[in-house]
Amino acid sequence: MGGVISAFESYETTPGLLYRETGKPASEPMPLIRAARMWLLYQTLPGRIFLSLPPTWWVIGWQHKSIAVHANSPASKKDIPGLIKGYKIAVEEAEKPVEEYGTLQEFFARRLKPGLRPIYAAGDNRIAVMPADSRCVVYQDVDTAKRFWIKGRNFNVPALLGLPPGVHTPWHNCAISINRLSPTDCHRLHAAVSGAVTHVATHGHEFMGSEWAATHSSVNVMTENERLIVQFNSEEFGPVAQIMIGASEVGSVKGLVKVGDVVTKGDEVAIFAYGGSLMASLFVGGSIVFNEDLRRHTAAGYETLVKYGSPLGRATGTWRVLAPAAEMEPEDSK
Repeated sequence: MGGVISAFESYETTPGLLYRETGKPASEPMPLIRAARMWLLYQTLPGRIFLSLPPTWWVIGWQHKSIAVHANSPASKKDIPGLIKGYKIAVEEAEKPVEEYGTLQEFFARRLKPGLRPIYAAGDNRIAVMPADSRCVVYQDVDTAKRFWIKGRNFNVPALLGLPPGVHTPWHNCAISINRLSPTDCHRLHAAVSGAVTHVATHGHEFMGSEWAATHSSVNVMTENERLIVQFNSEEFGPVAQIMIGASEVGSVKGLVKVGDVVTKGDEVAIFAYGGSLMASLFVGGSIVFNEDLRRHTAAGYETLVKYGSPLGRATGTWRVLAPAAEMEPEDSK
């Protein structure tokens, strides 16, 4: 299983990524073989045909299970240096020295050093924050997101939430932020807002990639991959749904909260297993204004490289007028 991490040098793969702090172009390290594989699978006609074949998903399912077992085994510790090299991971930010992580999964879901990512305006719940170190795009309405970023053929909000077509939700033409994580990042996910957990559910069963080549293809990464939906009731924002979407190589999601828990923005809510991953946060339309730099970069066709705890947007205070009550199950469902 030593081939889990490519020995090839990193290849810069993302065509439109900017540093938040400077607005200058950023790069996304990835081993060359993996970059080529993602492009062939998701950006070419033969690749899309291959992904449409049922035997393909049997193979991917087998791969998912075998890598999951390996990533949680002591034998996977030897793959950690390859992961660090292939993705140019900043190991000095990790909570512990690299040699203290016993498995690949432990390192993948590592915590960062205390205080390294301060929560912006920690005492002001009118400010939503980034749920993870990631690459972010924001849209004040989901219809715009579907035209410019979400390319899956059958994407719609009920499908994302695992609900039947046509069901009423408070997120009709909602505002949406999308955070795309790579193996470079710490894969602990955090609450974007403060509030009570009102709904937890798991949906989906596929494990397609979350790299740029996959998310900008016609496959339905966001609505078919395994995903964890957590809904919060925020005093300032109203109903907020965070959808943690697993992806290849493994990408399973482990929830850390349950219905009835009360969280503060920045609290951990989920952990991803080894692999790429996405998070989408849904806000009632008109209830949030995303930060200007994020909106500007997104409108220009760029993702923004962001850090966990940095500002995402501000509550407008109008959600009670704008949104009808949610019609989602108020308790866990699997």
